[in-house]
Amino acid sequence: MSDRLDDIKARFADTGAVRQSDATWLVEQVEQARRIAVELENRVEQLTDELAEVNASHDPRLRCLILKAAPDRDLYIGWSNTCDMPAGAWTRTEAIEYGFPPSRLNRADETGTSSKLGDGAWDDPGFVAEQRGWLKRDRLGDYAMAWLSGRQNEAFNLLEPFEGESEVRR
Repeated sequence: MSDRLDDIKARFADTGAVRQSDATWLVEQVEQARRIAVELENRVEQLTDELAEVNASHDPRLRCLILKAAPDRDLYIGWSNTCDMPAGAWTRTEAIEYGFPPSRLNRADETGTSSKLGDGAWDDPGFVAEQRGWLKRDRLGDYAMAWLSGRQNEAFNLLEPFEGESEVRR
C-alpha cells in the first residue's frame, strides 16, 4: 500500500491537490475495491460450477457417477448405479468435451469419486457389477475398459464371486 501511496503523492506533489490523508483514503478505497472484485470473481466461479452441475443432472448422459480409475491415471469411468456397470470411460479432456462439469472431475481427482457422499472413493472396497460378482475398487479401470470394448469375458474374469458362491455369474 505504501508504494501506491507514494505514487499518488508523487503524482500530485507539484500541485498540492492531494493531502496525505486524501491519498491514504484513496489507496484504501482502491484496495477495498480490488478485494471485492476478487471475492466476486470467486463467487461467480463457484456459481458457474454449481450451475454446470445442475445442468448436468438434467442431462441423462451425465447422470452417472464419475470414478477416477487411479490417482495417477487419466481415466474417468462413468458408473451406472442403476445397472451396476460402466456407462463410459474418458480422459479428463474427453469428459469435459462430453459435457461433464470440471467440478465433478476435480472431486474425482481428489477423492476418487464425483459423489459428494463419497460413494466409490479411493478407500471404497468395490462395487457389485451387473449382479454377476464383486469388483474391487483397484480393478475398476481395467474392468471398464474391457467391458466397454466388448470383451465381457475378460471383464468378468476381474470379478470375484459373491460371498457364498463359488464362481462369478456369467
